[in-house]
Amino acid sequence: MDANISIQNIIIVGGGSTGWITAAYLAKALQNNVNITLIESSSIGTLGVGEGTVPSIKPELFDFLGISEEEWMPQCKATYKMGVKFVNWSYPSKDYKDSFYHVFGESQEIDGIPLTHYWIRKRFGGYKVPMSYACYPSPFLCDLNKSPKYSDGRTAVNYSYHFDAGLVGEFLRNWATSRGVTRIVDKIIDVSLDSFGNIESLITEKGCRYKADLYLDCSGFRGILINKALKEPFISYSDSLLCDNAVTLRIPRNSSNQELEAYTTATALSSGWVWQVPVWGRLGAGYVYSQNFKTAEDAEKELRDYLQVDTSNISAKHLKMRVGRTRRAWVKNCISLGLSSGFIEPLEATGIYSIYSALHYLIKYFPDKNMNAGLRNKYNERIAYMFDDIRDFIVMHYCITSRDDTSFWKTNKFEIVIPNSLLLLLEPYRSGAPINLPYTSDKSYNTVFEAGFDRFWTNSNYIAILAGMNVLPDSSLPILEHKIESLEKAEVAFELIKYSTEKLLSELPSHYDYINSMHNKIKLTANA
Repeated sequence: MDANISIQNIIIVGGGSTGWITAAYLAKALQNNVNITLIESSSIGTLGVGEGTVPSIKPELFDFLGISEEEWMPQCKATYKMGVKFVNWSYPSKDYKDSFYHVFGESQEIDGIPLTHYWIRKRFGGYKVPMSYACYPSPFLCDLNKSPKYSDGRTAVNYSYHFDAGLVGEFLRNWATSRGVTRIVDKIIDVSLDSFGNIESLITEKGCRYKADLYLDCSGFRGILINKALKEPFISYSDSLLCDNAVTLRIPRNSSNQELEAYTTATALSSGWVWQVPVWGRLGAGYVYSQNFKTAEDAEKELRDYLQVDTSNISAKHLKMRVGRTRRAWVKNCISLGLSSGFIEPLEATGIYSIYSALHYLIKYFPDKNMNAGLRNKYNERIAYMFDDIRDFIVMHYCITSRDDTSFWKTNKFEIVIPNSLLLLLEPYRSGAPINLPYTSDKSYNTVFEAGFDRFWTNSNYIAILAGMNVLPDSSLPILEHKIESLEKAEVAFELIKYSTEKLLSELPSHYDYINSMHNKIKLTANA
């Protein structure tokens, strides 16, 4: 390739976790062969709602960057997360006893059929054990606040993280700037376009003009490059997802408290749901609700009443969410990332995932100065699919509920638009068939790249929510009645899960003890 048309200079507009994840990722992926500059304003705060993550963040971000847990977790108040505990999503309950887990990891397969579908057959026969408890050890570990890792650091079960997103941004800022990324603290006040509609330069509050070959918009919901300067329209998901606001509280927690959960709690309330995210030293809580059914003042009161702790001296932060996606994430010589690209409410903690997943595809389809349309179109197709796929999974949480006790839940149950892509996906489930099996199970494909789009939400994710809300197929998978040996193998698998669960419960440290030990090791190292 002609070196003259290679990308030489990249400007990232916006800091926070999105901007600095982007800067760190590109510094690593491009091996310092490109000049990367990040411009952020000191007067613009971060959104700060996304503190939960999904398991792919470890291999696809931190391992990719070569950063160990011991290096970043203590600095970012991080804890472990084995899944999400959903409370009161099936029906309202004042004692909050209606609950189920969506834990991480694929269920094992028996002769090509997921164990979850052997569980469905058992359930039709009167089996009472909930799906997650029958097919995974993780729910038992969550109930007893166990760590997903052994004391020596070995991994016992699948996990992700809770952390302070602001601190992660600061950590990666230091990491990236130490590896050559230039940081400029200034505010973009104008964007200059050339005669072809490309971004030519950025003008700042301090009177500076900055030029690059490629511009990355990490400016959040403002979308100052992609939406304001380039006029790319935003596609709202409001006809399918009603929640558009949030009110949040940061509640201090005594670090000596032995009760440190290794899961996120998502509790359904009158007009949305509340998240509770335990990070080291505090609890992050927020009420995601619809402004059409609840005022900001009433939402804040409902959140404080639900928490049942004294929060009178803690100020709340109110946020308005733009739910949907920018029609094309990549326009001309500008690519939007994070909230400027799209946002789906944080029910399954996909906000940060959408950043590093998009960066993975940016590197895959990385352009030169010609901004090849073929690369741009493939990237846009992939990002649109990613957001629509997340939308479908989140919509399912609402449209399958049996709750109809408030106007909000009645509207979700009877009036929202259910995307055709979700309806088509659920059709085979009603007949007892697995849906969205991971490609590793599909022998007709050698690689994800050949198969098309990789499946982020798989059968195990879907059935966790469906079975959790007691939405079962019309019947179990018919072929199982002809697989006597497979049924026997499945019974052995269920028994082995019971055995391995008991063993893990006796061998794993508490979540608190493991995280506390990690912090103490850092203190000892610092004092050495």
